[in-house]
Amino acid sequence: GSDKKKIVSSQDFMALERNALLPFVSSNDLFVHEYWEIFNKTFTSELKGFSFTGITKAGKKINYGYVDVQDISNLLKNSIIPANANGSSELSYWNALQSKKYNFHLVQLGNNNFRTNPKASLQLQYQAIEDPNINRELAKIIPVKNIKYSVLAPSINSNIENKNFYNIFNESINNNKQAVLNNSLSDHFQTILFVPWEIDQISIHEKWSQYKNIPFQELQSIELTIDNHTIILSSKQLEELGIKINLQSLEEYLSEKRFTFLIELINTQDIIPQQSESYYKALFINPWNQITQ
Repeated sequence: GSDKKKIVSSQDFMALERNALLPFVSSNDLFVHEYWEIFNKTFTSELKGFSFTGITKAGKKINYGYVDVQDISNLLKNSIIPANANGSSELSYWNALQSKKYNFHLVQLGNNNFRTNPKASLQLQYQAIEDPNINRELAKIIPVKNIKYSVLAPSINSNIENKNFYNIFNESINNNKQAVLNNSLSDHFQTILFVPWEIDQISIHEKWSQYKNIPFQELQSIELTIDNHTIILSSKQLEELGIKINLQSLEEYLSEKRFTFLIELINTQDIIPQQSESYYKALFINPWNQITQ
């Protein structure tokens, strides 16, 4: 249950935070309130809300109050958790909570707060979440990774594939300047319309998923830098350009990665150039929740 009688005003909240040892956002004390039931050897749970506590500079407990899940369910469902290379790029806070894949301690069940018998908490938690004899339908976390990499320009790389790739892209873009103009937020491309365009850098954004432990690569967009201005073309817009390389479709060619490239980003984690190769290998060899070194 929760005490919903009093609404904490922003002034009250800020007064509580001023006395706290840490700012509210740095506090580690989050309590998830759920309704749990095990019936006919099946575990079900229903998310009810959250309460937040902290500690004053004098070491006393602060109660920040309770948030009903109905007030924030849309936010939880539509907000994706920022993730390093080990995480999934499409995991919402809602699905993470429904998966029960995070570490937590059961601190109260009904009227039992386990103070006299802490072991009972572990036993009940095991029965609900892990016991193989209990059925449960928890949300599955699908391993998906957003990957951005740059194909090195021929001016800084001698791989013939890189030269070929840039040449084909340059030709396609110069033959389809209108497609670029239609998709650019910058007026700059209009001003250089009648001179040949030279692509300085190509960065590619892909979505990787796993099929039978083999990475499946899906082109999302390509970012082109021309005359110090960038333009992003979506996979659909690229399809309309009909680019073929070595008789292959663009997506098929990209998946083989015969050119020299550097991974710049996995999910929301920046990858430094010196670590690009080891991260790329890890995507094929390591379990996907153990990509970081």
